[in-house]
Amino acid sequence: MLKKLLPFLIIYIFVIVLYCPALSTFFSHDDFFHFKVSLTDGSFGQFIKFFGFYPFEQRQIAFYRPLFREVLYNSFYYLFGLNQIPFRLLSFSIHFINIYLVFSFMQKLLNKKVISYFTSFFFGVTAANVAPFYYLAGGIQTQGATMLILLTLISFIKYLKSKRSKYFSFTLITFILALASHEQSAIIPILLSGLVFLKLKTNRLKKIIKLWPLFLTLAIYVYLNISVIGYSSTETQYQMIFNFKTTIQTLAWYGVWALGLPETFVDYLLPGFGLNPNLMRYWGNYYRIIFPMFFLAILVISILTLNLFLKSKKVFVNKNFLFFLIWFPLGILPVLFLPQHKSSHYLYPSLPAFWGTLGYIIFTGYQKLTNSHPNFSRFFLVSLLTSLALLSITSAILGRTTYWAATRGKIAGRLVQLVKSKYPSLPQGSAIYFTNDPNYPFISEDWGGTSKQAYFALNGEDALQLLYNDSSLRVYYEDLGGVPVNFPEEKIYTLIAQI
Repeated sequence: MLKKLLPFLIIYIFVIVLYCPALSTFFSHDDFFHFKVSLTDGSFGQFIKFFGFYPFEQRQIAFYRPLFREVLYNSFYYLFGLNQIPFRLLSFSIHFINIYLVFSFMQKLLNKKVISYFTSFFFGVTAANVAPFYYLAGGIQTQGATMLILLTLISFIKYLKSKRSKYFSFTLITFILALASHEQSAIIPILLSGLVFLKLKTNRLKKIIKLWPLFLTLAIYVYLNISVIGYSSTETQYQMIFNFKTTIQTLAWYGVWALGLPETFVDYLLPGFGLNPNLMRYWGNYYRIIFPMFFLAILVISILTLNLFLKSKKVFVNKNFLFFLIWFPLGILPVLFLPQHKSSHYLYPSLPAFWGTLGYIIFTGYQKLTNSHPNFSRFFLVSLLTSLALLSITSAILGRTTYWAATRGKIAGRLVQLVKSKYPSLPQGSAIYFTNDPNYPFISEDWGGTSKQAYFALNGEDALQLLYNDSSLRVYYEDLGGVPVNFPEEKIYTLIAQI
């Protein structure tokens, strides 16, 4: 038993060491919004309403994600208040479950332990996990959806093998739960159809037709999302852009993020592949490791791929390889045409496919190269695994201090502690006014003073209204216009936004 668990314990230890600072990172920004929209009067009736479809104008929510949004935020706020620890522990727990599920799925598909462990390890530690761990509002949803996607795929493979109806029923249940978690789960019926082609040699059409309840459910789900919920006409980041060049660029960004390049690199790459000199300022010496390891990994993967193409082209028409290759862009399809809304937390459901693809190429290429150049092939493999590991480890450590959700969480935590220590309680109808810290250095006009950063971290009034459980509390910020002239002066409580 210990021998079977040991590889997973090693992966889990790596994950904890790399991402443990997320445990102490407070809520921020969208978290407070989700808490607010998930509040109820405590009745079961209002709780059940979370699973309804409502127009965007009614609730200001553009997507149907009740399971890992409204239900989760409502339950955890009721149980734990604004304590991030239980929420963070849940995030780590789901990630650990997903690491095991990735291994289990890969084994059922390929039955090659070396590729299964490779995929599980890099799925677990890749720097693409910086966003899911630190941006809790989005990350917990994609983590939960991925868990249900993997459970659905594994259950369906069991059904195809055993033909037992209980596995098909479980497949349908987990699919519905996945749809209620995140719209990226819409790929499931297509992936299940792909598994039919992978696992069966006869009666394929019959098995695909049997998936009609899932396709029908998906069609209703898509219709309700578009016709009932809709989208915000004022938020430009949610405006779809159907442009081939832009789409390829967006897909490329998701590819390099999946490999381990920090998400923040997108902010420093100038047109013509120039680099903003501020990168060295904010990344410090980390770039001296990140860039060489990234290019070394790309080089070795390219050589292995070219060698495979020249010696064994049939590898690239392998059904398992094509399954992973199709899964990756399908998994991010809902956001692929939103170039202004790119975020690496959307990568999470596609990471098993990305690392499965790489694992297949790397170890198949290594095997082919070993036949002719055994010593050279071992050097190649060690170099590649080392570069991939160092790339993700360094990028993950860098993300602790540079990823926006990590920094805003720290700011929000400090401000909430500051407010609560200075004003343990406030009368109804009060206002808290944040002024700029005069000792804070100027960064840029867009960044603004500390009060503007406090506004983003606390999501306006949401955080403090939740803290004091008072919807009448008003929160004003110096950079955002200050206190209205007609507001009673005796009800204003002033604080310097020290971030």
